[in-house]
Amino acid sequence: MIEFRRYSRKPRLRAVPRGPTEVRRGRPGWVAVLVSAALAATTLVLTRLWLPAAFATGAATVATIVTGVWTSRSAKALADRDQYRRQLSGLMLLGDRGRLPRVRELDNAVALGVHPAAGARIPEFVARDITERLGELIRRDRFVLIVGESTAGKSRAAYEAMRAHYPEHKLIQPAGKEALASAARAAQENSRVVLWLDDLERFLGADGLTGATVGNVLAGAGGHRLIIATMRAEEYAKYSGRVGGTEGPSRDAVRRGWEVLRLATRVTLPRTWSPEELMRAKQHCADSGIQEALKHSDRFGVAEYLAAGPQLLADLQDAWAPGTHPRAAALVTAATDARRVGIHRPLPKAVLHDLHRHYLDRRGGRLLRPESAEAAMAWATTPLHATSSLLLPHDGDTYLAFDYLIDAVPKDPVAPEVLVALLTGATAEEAMEIGEMAWAWHLLGAAEAAFRHAQEAGHMPGTARRCHLIRERDGSATGLRFAQQELRRHEARDPDAPEAIEAADLVAWEIGHNGDTATALRRLEALLPRATEVLGADAETTLGIRFGIANWTAMRGDHRTAVDLYQRLAEDCARALGSAHRRTVFAREAAAGEIGRAGDWELAVATMRELVREMEDQQQHPDDVRAVRAHLAYLMMESEDHAGAMPIWEALLVESTVTNGRFHLKTLAYREHLAECVGETGNPKEAVRLLTDVVADATELEDPPSTNVLGIGRCLARWIGEAGDPAEAVRKFDELVALATRLRGPDDGWTLGLRRRRAHWIGESGDVEAAVRELEQLVLDAAADDQVLKDVHESLARWRERT
Repeated sequence: MIEFRRYSRKPRLRAVPRGPTEVRRGRPGWVAVLVSAALAATTLVLTRLWLPAAFATGAATVATIVTGVWTSRSAKALADRDQYRRQLSGLMLLGDRGRLPRVRELDNAVALGVHPAAGARIPEFVARDITERLGELIRRDRFVLIVGESTAGKSRAAYEAMRAHYPEHKLIQPAGKEALASAARAAQENSRVVLWLDDLERFLGADGLTGATVGNVLAGAGGHRLIIATMRAEEYAKYSGRVGGTEGPSRDAVRRGWEVLRLATRVTLPRTWSPEELMRAKQHCADSGIQEALKHSDRFGVAEYLAAGPQLLADLQDAWAPGTHPRAAALVTAATDARRVGIHRPLPKAVLHDLHRHYLDRRGGRLLRPESAEAAMAWATTPLHATSSLLLPHDGDTYLAFDYLIDAVPKDPVAPEVLVALLTGATAEEAMEIGEMAWAWHLLGAAEAAFRHAQEAGHMPGTARRCHLIRERDGSATGLRFAQQELRRHEARDPDAPEAIEAADLVAWEIGHNGDTATALRRLEALLPRATEVLGADAETTLGIRFGIANWTAMRGDHRTAVDLYQRLAEDCARALGSAHRRTVFAREAAAGEIGRAGDWELAVATMRELVREMEDQQQHPDDVRAVRAHLAYLMMESEDHAGAMPIWEALLVESTVTNGRFHLKTLAYREHLAECVGETGNPKEAVRLLTDVVADATELEDPPSTNVLGIGRCLARWIGEAGDPAEAVRKFDELVALATRLRGPDDGWTLGLRRRRAHWIGESGDVEAAVRELEQLVLDAAADDQVLKDVHESLARWRERT
């Protein structure tokens, strides 16, 4: 399975929602009252005029009826409006008299998400390189998303473009996800509006913005409706479909989020300023804040420095000193870590107090002489340097960490007890985010707890990811039993439900991971017509089944057929999901790999290089591009071009260490592959040194160990042998076989594969007959695993030749 506020005219504002009729027609309730009064007066006049009695009586009767109807309608309109206001109170922050403000009336950029500078002021605006193009893109495409790091200046750039080009448009800013339906309705019922979605990630996910809602807003008859949004780059990466690798996180969340993101025209705004931008900033001599920020432009972006991000980070670090504000530092760190793992809603004070104890105890507890809880919260929420505060208060005594901190704090793993505690009250999609982060940090217990939380909420991706983790930790047979159990449960409810089809897909993949690739392929081929009929040919699950058919076709050695299957799948994914969608990219990557395995490595590498260039030209997210660069490096290694792959791994390692931290799963993988290239290019002893460090870090992190430790240990044992000590290599493989047997069982593919490699180094140690005997025994023991058996037969043939 592919695991693939307020605005106003001056001087005053009121946060009063408007009624449904008022949004559309101004004040029809009061108009109806006036019309009713006029009709009543007309009745009186008619009865006094000289008219035929019948006519006068009839006219009076009609007027009375009409008056009653209008009076009834007006009363109902007013009642509906009042009820609407009561229902939406707090959902949409509006201007005077409960009306949508016009853009020209806005005088509070902070309310729209712009970070204030020192003195709680908004500094003079310095045009960014994107400013001129941004106005044109908004006019042309109508849905524009500005992506960049925290404090890059995204909200300010969008705010100024909106004010410059659309002053007469009305502004709609929903207060949160729960207000989206009302905001979309208001946007559709007004002819010239801007739907403002600062920090777009807040509006995605379960019960959030959908592609259909975006389409309805933009496609409304008449008028000119716009959507302007901003999003942190790290959040964009989560919805672009690449985070979490090929067994990506929360497929439903990614799919729904990507449905929205792919409709937007993305504009990337760098945090650091270009030379041209710095030159423009120097022209603002009267703004002392800008001039001060320019002095630090070699280290920080100008907008970043003006928002006091670096100063706030320093305050947080200094707060840990004994007797200062250590409890506040613990509260802020807890809130920041919650956002790092995907909880972007404000957290209640009680939750933060429960979480902060772990951080405080870990740093020294009472020895830090922490302040009172009240003093800690007061300090953390007080604007420092007259700008933002470390904790941002929200409604209902809830708090959110200042977003600059998310990118700025060290990328160390979050403690498992904190991750598990965050599951209380978490949505299924939030639980998926927590699970993926926990797995990336090798915290498998916390990861399974998170996936179980999502599964118990009826979230099928939680079931799939829990199965993948069980296989990774406990062995392929255990993963298959779990998948079969879930299939039986879903088929008992409804065999044609989407969940049952996904469970059947999951079982087929787990059968393949158990070594029976023929059965896996047959099952997926039989499942495809059913999925096409029930879900549709373009459904992601259906496309994923086709990917599985191509995958297991390749695993059975038919590489040319696999190339054709992957290429046709890539075309269909691009048509149905978009060229930048993760499934499209996966299919193109896989096709390139199979081109090489079919015999044309030069074309395979060229195909991958073209994909990298294309993604860079499209300004796709750096995480997405990094993943494809890693695949390119894999292919170069597979084609024996280790010298060419080495600089790619070096660059990826630096980037991942900065982005994810030293102990992240990706960082460890890049370290392992770089060491392999070092060995393959003639320095096996240096490879041993590098891999020894990687094994130590992975072993320290993983308790119990998983395939990560087994894989890195296998690589180390191999290079110990290549460095001239085959006997030590055998001893290392003995340890790994024992560990794999204990963790995964004697018949697991990992255990059998490690035995095959041990046999190789037994032969290299000089005992060729013992190597042959071990491989002959493996032929019997691996009979059920056709992939391992194929490799064993090849090894046995080579060692028999040497006897």
